[in-house]
Amino acid sequence: MSLKHAVLALIAERRGYGYELVQRFEERVGPAWRLNPSAVYPALDQLERSGLATSAVRHGGTRRSPRVVYAPTPAGEVALDAWLRTTDEQPEPVRADLHLRLAFARSEDRAALAAQLTLHERACVALLTRYPRPHCAPHDGLPGVGPALVDDAVVARLRAELAWLAHARAAVDGDAD
Repeated sequence: MSLKHAVLALIAERRGYGYELVQRFEERVGPAWRLNPSAVYPALDQLERSGLATSAVRHGGTRRSPRVVYAPTPAGEVALDAWLRTTDEQPEPVRADLHLRLAFARSEDRAALAAQLTLHERACVALLTRYPRPHCAPHDGLPGVGPALVDDAVVARLRAELAWLAHARAAVDGDAD
């Protein structure tokens, strides 16, 4: 994921500060994308260092500490347009620690793998129950459609993951063809 470009898109849509940008990100792309709030600040710093964003300190009302608010520069707008129009050459591979554990497991690891598959399945089911989100926040560009398409992609991947987990469980349990 290009966090830098996602953050750039958020500040191009509306100026913002770190924590507020994390909230807007989560509203836009849903619970499947785990954005660590501490990752936003290095992305903002990188945008500013590369001349794609500017920052200004804003003072709030009483007892509010000053906040650094970010906005795109003209070069940032150009970079965002270029990113939005770029086509990925190939999909990202699916990589998970669970896959590596399965690849290097020994016979004596069968019970532990079965337990890991169960936990992974429960996590996928729990995440799947959070979709579709009850409402999509309107935004410029593709109001309601973009976030709904992200939801659709996540749901499709979770369903595929659950189907693969059933296959993996059968293999680990010794029931595979």
